[in-house]
Amino acid sequence: MSGHFKNIYFSRNYATLAFAILSIFIFNGNTGCGTSPNHHPFVKTQAADYSGLSWTQAYDAFHALMQKQYAFSDWKSINWNTLDNTIRPKVVAAEAAVNADNYINALLEYTRSIPDGHVTWNSTAINGITTNTKGTYGLGIIGLDDGKVIANFVKAGGPANAAGIDVGSEITHWDGVPIATAVSQASTIWRPNPASIATNEHTILEQYRALALDPVGTNITVTYFKADGTGPFVTPALAAADDGGEVEFRTRLWDRVDEADPIKYEVLASGYGYIQLGTLESDDISFDQLFDKFKEAMEFLTGRNVPGIIIDLRANGGGSDELAAKISGFFYSERTFYEYQNIYNAYNEQREILLPSPDDTYILGWGLPLNIMPQYPQFRGPIVGIVNPDSVSSAEGVAMTIQNLENGYIVSFYGTNGSFGMTGGEAKIPLGYTISFPNGQSLDINKEVQLDSQNGIGGITPDVRVPKTSARMIDYANRVDTELAYAVDFLNSL
Repeated sequence: MSGHFKNIYFSRNYATLAFAILSIFIFNGNTGCGTSPNHHPFVKTQAADYSGLSWTQAYDAFHALMQKQYAFSDWKSINWNTLDNTIRPKVVAAEAAVNADNYINALLEYTRSIPDGHVTWNSTAINGITTNTKGTYGLGIIGLDDGKVIANFVKAGGPANAAGIDVGSEITHWDGVPIATAVSQASTIWRPNPASIATNEHTILEQYRALALDPVGTNITVTYFKADGTGPFVTPALAAADDGGEVEFRTRLWDRVDEADPIKYEVLASGYGYIQLGTLESDDISFDQLFDKFKEAMEFLTGRNVPGIIIDLRANGGGSDELAAKISGFFYSERTFYEYQNIYNAYNEQREILLPSPDDTYILGWGLPLNIMPQYPQFRGPIVGIVNPDSVSSAEGVAMTIQNLENGYIVSFYGTNGSFGMTGGEAKIPLGYTISFPNGQSLDINKEVQLDSQNGIGGITPDVRVPKTSARMIDYANRVDTELAYAVDFLNSL
């Protein structure tokens, strides 16, 4: 998945085991096939191409593929028949009317109905729907711990500002509807992100954004109290206007990852070490280079005897399982279980626990786990991880290994994405779109699904929640790193 979602990579600590296994199993380095203890091969899935079919034929084929391969049908209680009964008539109608927008809308509704951040479209699809989120009313809104909803950003000269709303104003009604109700009813189908949403927490965050992002020309009124407490006031009709993406930017989750240099480190003014771990896979930076850069960071920080380390995983879209486990080894003094890989085998159309080679060309063994192996230099002091719902997949694995440490903590506003499966399913559909989905599972030591959301709950929940106060959320919208400041305060409290 080109660096943004979890791929099937495995620990190179098993590399020496390969020589022994090669004498037992049969491998084909060109196809990635191997023979199991039950004497059947493993065959990797290939992308399905339905792009040459009619719209309805392509939908039917894609729906059948999802039922067969999607990794969490039972875990997430997906009712495929109900979903099909809702979406298929819309696809048929769109094809009859030759309405491409309605066709894509129906398929987008289909994928958004599956609560999994690994169910995603290629970027072309998102480029096609931006007109539905291009307009804004010149403000962003967010919920606080005390239940209030405030304007944490107001664009100077925008519709909301012209109507008297200021930063910190409490919003009580949206177009005449109580704000809590309006938020709960907001649709996230047009959110400016190609992936589905996995957790209830993430859904609510995107619903706040959905109210602030509308098609240009949409009109609403807002009831509010000004930041000084005066009010209530009701605005005249506010017309959504194109603001060049400013509100969309100010309401997004924290993301300062530099794709060209995703791992950065420093000693903070507080004396604590800081590592931004922005990815676990890159098209331009090799596995070894990423690991070496993290090791360089650890050598730099331990060489300066930092009393604690903060690892920033916000907006880390995941990548290599092997790299996640290997990086975690700097904080583990003994070999420790990380996960079982339950991978879809196209040969028998079943998921099986196996461990492929690091380059994913042959099988190291069947039934083997991926383990965390100690790395050096070791750090045994307190470790704080910072995450958000854009911390996806293998990034969630690193957060898990931090949280499992006796002196490891997650300190954040929000939890992680709740999508820890393995990508591998893919289908090309008409009009140039591609939809990807997970067909493999990560299992815990008891061989149960781990971290993937169920009933809206999943991922890594912070040990310490950063309080969502008006001042912090306003600073956050202005790109002030209030989470990092709180993480430092937390370390000082230990």
